[in-house]
Amino acid sequence: MFNQLYEKVVSVKEGSMPFNPMSLQDSSFLQDKEEWFIERTTKHIELVNTAARSIVAEYPEYEALLQQVKNHDASKFEEPERTPYISISWRHKKDNYNSYKKPGTLPNEEENKATLHHITTNSHHPEYHLKDKSQANINSKDRDKSDKVVDASAMPDIDVAEMVADWQAMSEELKKNTAREWFNKQKDVRWHFSKHQEQLIDKLLGVFEHEED
Repeated sequence: MFNQLYEKVVSVKEGSMPFNPMSLQDSSFLQDKEEWFIERTTKHIELVNTAARSIVAEYPEYEALLQQVKNHDASKFEEPERTPYISISWRHKKDNYNSYKKPGTLPNEEENKATLHHITTNSHHPEYHLKDKSQANINSKDRDKSDKVVDASAMPDIDVAEMVADWQAMSEELKKNTAREWFNKQKDVRWHFSKHQEQLIDKLLGVFEHEED
């Protein structure tokens, strides 16, 4: 992208193409969006790693989590996720998360496809562990909701731990609700967890609530 912008500037200076200020503005705008996507996603990954360290500090039996989260959300930097997630990230910056669902800012089909790809190819999402991936689903108008409940009971403990670290990171970033509030809102509505998983999630969420005391 940066090379393309440079080539346009050179071509204009050398007179090999007519000057079109809009083309430069569009390139600059796309560059801003991509830079923000990289900044925001990198910061999220850092927050997940910090949350993972807090979990392991209290529960050393999850030490493997520290290695696992090094690859957290790596798929967002590659297609078919990268381009749609650039737009998703920009909307967070432009409208704020609380304005995400305003008319005209709803996710488009490509963003929904990218989201489904993400949650079925990353093990910290319950949908990854479905035997039948066609059962993975999201609401077409709200990427934070499902049309039907997903069974998360096959999710291993280490992936549950990364999921909780992800929730904590998002809570710190968006400051919309706590990780526990998010869990309570989604439990048996978006995802169904086993009793063991619910107890594990409760224990791991307590790590961050103890930090606040």
